[in-house]
Amino acid sequence: MPETVSSYPYNSPHQMLPMMPGEHKLDGLRLLAADVIAGSGLLAAHGMPRLRMLLRDALRPMNSYYTNKIEGQQTEPLLIERAMRQDFSGSPDEARRQRIALAHIETERWSEAAWGSFDSTTFFAPETVREIHRHLHAQLLPEDLAQEGDHREDAAVTPGAWRTRGVRVGRHVPPDPASIPAFMQAWHRGYQYARAGETAVIALAGGHHRLAWIHPFVDGNGRTARLHTHIGLTALRLTHGLWSPMRGLARSQPQYYERLIAADQSRQDDLDGRGNLTERGLIEFIEYFLHTCLDQIRFMGGMLDLQAFETRLAQMLAALSLDESTRYLRAEAAIPLAYLATVDSMDRAQFKAMTGLAARTSDRVLADLLKIGILTSSRPRGPVELAIPLSLFRWLFPRLWPEAEANLS
Repeated sequence: MPETVSSYPYNSPHQMLPMMPGEHKLDGLRLLAADVIAGSGLLAAHGMPRLRMLLRDALRPMNSYYTNKIEGQQTEPLLIERAMRQDFSGSPDEARRQRIALAHIETERWSEAAWGSFDSTTFFAPETVREIHRHLHAQLLPEDLAQEGDHREDAAVTPGAWRTRGVRVGRHVPPDPASIPAFMQAWHRGYQYARAGETAVIALAGGHHRLAWIHPFVDGNGRTARLHTHIGLTALRLTHGLWSPMRGLARSQPQYYERLIAADQSRQDDLDGRGNLTERGLIEFIEYFLHTCLDQIRFMGGMLDLQAFETRLAQMLAALSLDESTRYLRAEAAIPLAYLATVDSMDRAQFKAMTGLAARTSDRVLADLLKIGILTSSRPRGPVELAIPLSLFRWLFPRLWPEAEANLS
């Protein structure tokens, strides 16, 4: 029986080569990856463990916002916060975006627990990618998964299912749907030995492009690829919950798309590697990705400097004291607040003593700090703990999530 001839330009896994740059091209990338690893280590060494722990969950909504913004499916930060309290918009489209945001937050949390340590053989397995896609989309309603096909036929996203029809992504026509299992197995073979260190970081970046290039699902490919990469960096003990490439990719979205598209191209000349696709384009994408990671690490390093954090707290308190509803706030409370960034909790008496204020004044200050949500307590007279509500991001972490600042100003 004669073989069926594919009508798609890509139908054999060898057409995806190279998966990694040639060994002689890796030196510069290894230096960049080493900077990412070293910078991450410095970030984790900052002396505010309580604040680092709080940020881990506080930044999940931001990651969700930015990955969905890349897809043009973001919702307002305040609406994400409301959705986390199961308060959904009356607008069907806005409520759908809220559900997509929540799904990303939950899948990020679940995935970090599911792949808590990095094992390249497992992490680059096709089933791992399918599990991430499945978990993300299984949380959505049937109407959220509805699609219209290229020929205007009704279609739907099936969580975790490989694509069974052809698609076009800009000018790129991804592989023949019948060959997706073979391409995903080749993807696994290409990265499964990148077990640790700089090689693993480079493989995550290269694998991010190649996964997007395969486009194995009907929809949700970009979100799944970014989650996969974020989870891999976290499993390598590099993000510590303090940064994600998602923010950087969204904030440089035109360049992100430009580098993805450039790496889609065929080999250009005899100096452009030995595979079917451009090695030069792949290298440039990896360089862009690693620089994006470095930018996020350096930015968060500034946010986690203890002295700078205390200064921002004092500025916040001075500004909010001008509001009649919180007129008792005082800049002196910045000292115990900054201290609470380093410990789990503090007795109320100790907190008030650290302000250096008179007893009556410190009582009022404490009441206003609880009112604005920067302090919490499980009991009316119990110890106090630091909190970081979204409403205070513009003071505590300026420019970290500008859209949230604008939303709340």
